[in-house]
Amino acid sequence: MKILMEQWRQFINEGSKFKLKGDSEYFRIDLQGIGYAQGMQHLRFKECQSDVDALMETPEFIKAKEKYEANNTWGDGSPKTFRPRFYDIENAWITNPEQRGKGYGKEIYKAFIAQAAEYAKSYGGVFVGAHHCTIGSGTSPEARRVWKSITRDYTSSGDVIFIGL
Repeated sequence: MKILMEQWRQFINEGSKFKLKGDSEYFRIDLQGIGYAQGMQHLRFKECQSDVDALMETPEFIKAKEKYEANNTWGDGSPKTFRPRFYDIENAWITNPEQRGKGYGKEIYKAFIAQAAEYAKSYGGVFVGAHHCTIGSGTSPEARRVWKSITRDYTSSGDVIFIGL
């Protein structure tokens, strides 16, 4: 997983066909001539809390928490609290209907996830979820198919993934 994330970071940052707009609060990943995914940071995923709770029991989460707390302490030596970031993909779109169903959506989602992980690096972990995790709706059937496919590639529960950093 770590190697995959590094490859995506390099791919995004080294003059690739992906273009990044925005900052760590709200950003967009464009795949030139194909489509985009955009989203923002949240405090939590209210509508997918059970998925977050399940992920907090996984070995990857526990390992990331232990690593973060061992390497991030206060002046008195006590560990800082592990608080992974939360990002949702609030909108994604393949602009040309002829390009749909060819894997570009998954490619764009992975680029978005890699960028969210980059922004969350100093926090030790990141949860990335579908838009419905923030407001209870707003994830299209097409996007749900992409989520179903992509969650197989990460530590996931429902439409939420976790990456320990």
